[in-house]
Amino acid sequence: MQQRGKNIKNWKLIIISLILLISSCGKGPYESPLGSGDKSNLPVTVKILVEHAEYCKAIYDIGGDQKDEVAFEVIQDGGITIIVIRGTANIKNVQSDIDIRLVRDDKLSLRLHKGFRDASLEVMESIDRDHTLKHTVHITGHSLGGAIAQIIGMWLHKRNHNVQIFSYGSPKVSNETLSGGQPTHWRVVRTSDTVTFTPPWPYVHTGLFINSQTLDWGPDNDNGLISKTDGLTHAISKYVETLKEQL
Repeated sequence: MQQRGKNIKNWKLIIISLILLISSCGKGPYESPLGSGDKSNLPVTVKILVEHAEYCKAIYDIGGDQKDEVAFEVIQDGGITIIVIRGTANIKNVQSDIDIRLVRDDKLSLRLHKGFRDASLEVMESIDRDHTLKHTVHITGHSLGGAIAQIIGMWLHKRNHNVQIFSYGSPKVSNETLSGGQPTHWRVVRTSDTVTFTPPWPYVHTGLFINSQTLDWGPDNDNGLISKTDGLTHAISKYVETLKEQL
């Protein structure tokens, strides 16, 4: 199990390096209606950001091979459904990460990252089959899990659910924004996290960028330099650690 974990980490670093060879950083068209600010006027509590980051960490900590699927958990809590989606943990997940072709999604009338969309379809089919969702849905994930959370969040938003997305170290999922408005998306980022700069143009971020280390917030983090990033800071444990320092 330890050797498999090391192999997955090596794969992730290799994939990140390959993507960076073709990446460019362009400021996307998304503009948050909330503006920007710092810790003093953050529009979401640090406590809830920590809570959802810990959900993300816990689903990794559970372990298990789960070679052929994206692991997820559905929690019913006080009238809210919380969907937690695990990030990259096996070779099939890596294959989802690197299939960056853009394909049309008829549900959303926009183009999505093919690997992320295919993985999202598997999760959504399982949720629809086995779970009844409340009107209010919080959906959270780290890395690949954050990308899937965004796509499923947009699908549920289209079904008129009250959706909040909490992503940590998530890559981009589309080159477009959803017409009629995006669901609420708290996009938590470490500015040294390489993954948040991928995939390359024409992909763009959506959601309200929140710096986990300073709690500065605003529309995007696409103006940083890839040369200043470090793939080793991508771990969900780093996000939990830096957010807890802000409590």
